[in-house]
Amino acid sequence: MSDPMNMSVFRVHLQAAVLSVIALIPGVLNAQERIDREVVVVRPFEPAVTEAAKINILPSLTDTLSVKPVFSYSILPTPLASGFDVEPITPARMSAEPVSKLYGSYLSLGFGNYSTPYGELSINNLRNNKFSGGLYLKHLSSQGRLKLDNDEKANSQFADNEMLFYGKRMGRRSVISGEAGLNSNRFNYYGYDTRVDTLLTEEDISQQFLAANGGIRFKSTHIDSNHLNYDISFDYLYFQDRLNVQEHGLSFRSSFDRFVRSQIIGAELVADYYNNTFFTDTSNLILRFSPWFNKADDEWEVFAGFHSYYDQLGEESRFYFHPRASLQFSIIRNYVIPYVGIDGNLNINNYSRTAYDNPFIVPGLFVRNSNTNMDIHTGVKGNFTRDISFNFRVSYVVQDDKHFFINDSTGIIGNQFSVVYDDVEILTYSGEIGADISERINLMARFNYRNFAMKLQEQPWHIPSLDMKLSAGYNLRDKILLNADVFYIGRRYAKPFGMDEEAVELPGITDFNLRFEYRYSRILSGFLRLNNIANVRYYKWNNYPVQGFTLKAGFTYSM
Repeated sequence: MSDPMNMSVFRVHLQAAVLSVIALIPGVLNAQERIDREVVVVRPFEPAVTEAAKINILPSLTDTLSVKPVFSYSILPTPLASGFDVEPITPARMSAEPVSKLYGSYLSLGFGNYSTPYGELSINNLRNNKFSGGLYLKHLSSQGRLKLDNDEKANSQFADNEMLFYGKRMGRRSVISGEAGLNSNRFNYYGYDTRVDTLLTEEDISQQFLAANGGIRFKSTHIDSNHLNYDISFDYLYFQDRLNVQEHGLSFRSSFDRFVRSQIIGAELVADYYNNTFFTDTSNLILRFSPWFNKADDEWEVFAGFHSYYDQLGEESRFYFHPRASLQFSIIRNYVIPYVGIDGNLNINNYSRTAYDNPFIVPGLFVRNSNTNMDIHTGVKGNFTRDISFNFRVSYVVQDDKHFFINDSTGIIGNQFSVVYDDVEILTYSGEIGADISERINLMARFNYRNFAMKLQEQPWHIPSLDMKLSAGYNLRDKILLNADVFYIGRRYAKPFGMDEEAVELPGITDFNLRFEYRYSRILSGFLRLNNIANVRYYKWNNYPVQGFTLKAGFTYSM
């Protein structure tokens, strides 16, 4: 009982002591010294609480007993019922384009003024991947007369006939082809010097060329460029005129090339032999060997080689060597492509080739081969746009023994031509622009301007300094086809007969031609051809006027 009483007395005394201490505090505070100081705060107050170190002890339990469950189960195989039936999928295939029907033959017939019948027939086998062959026939003649300078009407009739058989056999790696043809050209020496009073009969002025030819060709068709490619041909020509001037020609041509280490190496071996019989026999053998190589990339192409000729005419022989080189590169691919090159060749002027160049030559005329010592050329080609292409070129040619046609001075009336020779230098500027305006319209323009430097002759007889051509075509859904051509040939000069006479000036020629075709169906069409629409009187050769306005109409039937 005494302990509780004592605890009560202790609590009473403790409370009294605490109250006494509290009562004395104000007096103690008043007894302190007065603090009167100035405090300057230089930055805002930043309270900071230091991080307290905490005791982080997590309880852990280590279980030393591991119990692994044991499972026992079984799977009963049960098929899954499905109503889906699998069907095979047809693989996608490219559909082939329908094969268009071919017409192996066509017949074209027409007639025009100057009593001009025209006929053309072509017969060819249909589609075959192993063989092709056919026959081609053509006839064109005219019975018209042309007025000369003395107002006399000369008999200018002519008749041209052509027949050609051809065939080709295609193999896996090569192609064998051959042809045989016969040509006949009948005409008159109707142009003469009208200052001479003369009377010509048909027998005096008639002429006819007859030519028969045949040949065979072997050519490889390897797809792999690593194989040796070849192209070999043999040809024979027989030519005869009305006065029984005969020419036999044999030609062998071969070329070989192969792709070796990113470049193509090749060579050509050619042999030509011509024998002419008139007053005396004349034979000419020309051999040519031309090795070369070509290397190209997407941006450039380079070519180098040479021509070597052996020319034997009768007992006389000559050797010629001509370097060949060319370089072209793209400044802007397919748009601006400059090029430069050098070349040279021997021009063969056998009798038949000269006769077709100018049919009014003296029968049996012999023309020497001309040698092009040097042909340096440079230019730029490409495209202005995707639809407009161009090619501009400058060339400088040095040529020996170039021949020019002149009226034969041994005859009185001058209705036949012989030749004179000269060593010339020719500077030529040429250009060509082609444009596909649309799917229906296309245009083409070209020109040639020549500057001759002569040594012996006064003028380049019968050769113009300027010639131009402008062509336009219109195609309306392959139903209506329209083509127009405008030619311009600058003035030319003809050599006079006498030494004291001036050169004869042949005025410039402007010729406008128009061709129209209407395709009624795939097998039948009609055509209309208009030549020299302006009816301009001009001369192709001195003393030889050409026909004025001509009209020819007809049809073409495919079979």
